[in-house]
Amino acid sequence: MKKWKKLGFSVLLASTTLLSTACAGAANSDADSGDGKTTIEFMHWGGDETFEGVYQERIENFEKENPDIKVKTITVADDYDTKLQTMIAGKQAPDVAQVAENGSGFASKNAFIDLTDKIKEANIDIAATWGSAIDLYTLDNKIFGIPDRGGSSLLYYNKVLFDEAGIEYPNENWTIDDYYKAAETLTKDTNGDGEIDQWGSTAGDYQLIWGNFLRANGGAVIEDGKVVIDSAENQATIKAYDEAFKKWSVSYQIAEDKVNRFQAGLVGMNMTGFWDMNSNAKVIGDKFDYGIAPMPIGTEKTSWSTGSALTISTQSSEKEQEASWKFIEYMASEEAQQLVGKGLYDCPANLKTLNSDEFLNQKVEGHEIDLSAIPVAQERVVIDELLTGPWYSEATTEARAKIKEMLLGNLTPEETLSTLQKNLTDIVAKY
Repeated sequence: MKKWKKLGFSVLLASTTLLSTACAGAANSDADSGDGKTTIEFMHWGGDETFEGVYQERIENFEKENPDIKVKTITVADDYDTKLQTMIAGKQAPDVAQVAENGSGFASKNAFIDLTDKIKEANIDIAATWGSAIDLYTLDNKIFGIPDRGGSSLLYYNKVLFDEAGIEYPNENWTIDDYYKAAETLTKDTNGDGEIDQWGSTAGDYQLIWGNFLRANGGAVIEDGKVVIDSAENQATIKAYDEAFKKWSVSYQIAEDKVNRFQAGLVGMNMTGFWDMNSNAKVIGDKFDYGIAPMPIGTEKTSWSTGSALTISTQSSEKEQEASWKFIEYMASEEAQQLVGKGLYDCPANLKTLNSDEFLNQKVEGHEIDLSAIPVAQERVVIDELLTGPWYSEATTEARAKIKEMLLGNLTPEETLSTLQKNLTDIVAKY
């Protein structure tokens, strides 16, 4: 098994993502075009809106500054990982690919080049620029990706429901106990028919939610290559989480509709991430005021994070790799990262951008929303090794399945963690 090690804040670096596509030409061929330009392929997930909102303007700016490089984009709407794996196996990998936590699995198979020296040569200060988010894209002390899009877990709250209940708004020092008390108070049968029709919060089986509670109370899932989920701290935390979910949250059967219910004004708090920022503004509009806070704290101030990075293929030629590095270095710059956060379509990975007036003072679909919680949350990011090992996909699938069974009442919290301790240990051992 390969052991994943964190580099921490003292390392210089950035993370990148690379994807390959079945419809693309061989990325490792010499990509000189007829006009003398070097053409590189960049693969990312999403649709036309994603391309237009996050990539198009940045790519156009890069090509203006680097007239000798042409960026050919490949947008994949579905089955991204499968298509990337197929292209890598077929020696057709794109020069630059977007990856998320799943990047570790590809990196463990030597799909991406080591960017550590390039980052050092570029004098990129990781602590000031990305913080611990770089750990998501580090394997065996080698950085395989530069962070491009970030997004820690966040707490959205309905100010109207808080005001009606006389509860103070969540803030950066709000505790898990504060959260539970508010969820209980906000859960109501408003029409007296004996059925709850206003819920205190949403929760669920997503690891960025329950995992954050574990870390906030001093626990972890995988640490130093060992599964430690069945600890005393975690047992107490997951028991309280399970009880709260069943009393004050949207039930599991309708949890998939939790965003819509929050946007309809039926839920007091919604635990999710930056990715709902733009849609909340569009759908909620002027129906009610809402705010954003970091996740509630326990003995520690933590926030689990997702995001994506840009990578460079080991299959690309030296010339293509150099052009690709210029491209991802630009994409990670403060200038380019401002365009990621423009209109709050997505969350920049660059901490300097997140703390800038340009980012914090913008309106969301014409609405003024206090965004100060976003950089606070991102600076609290901790990376559990559940998310960074080559076991990521298999381990998170298993963890979510067992948490779901618990929330459905089919497993007790004790049974859930003891089962996960064994099953995750078996999964990690395979890598």
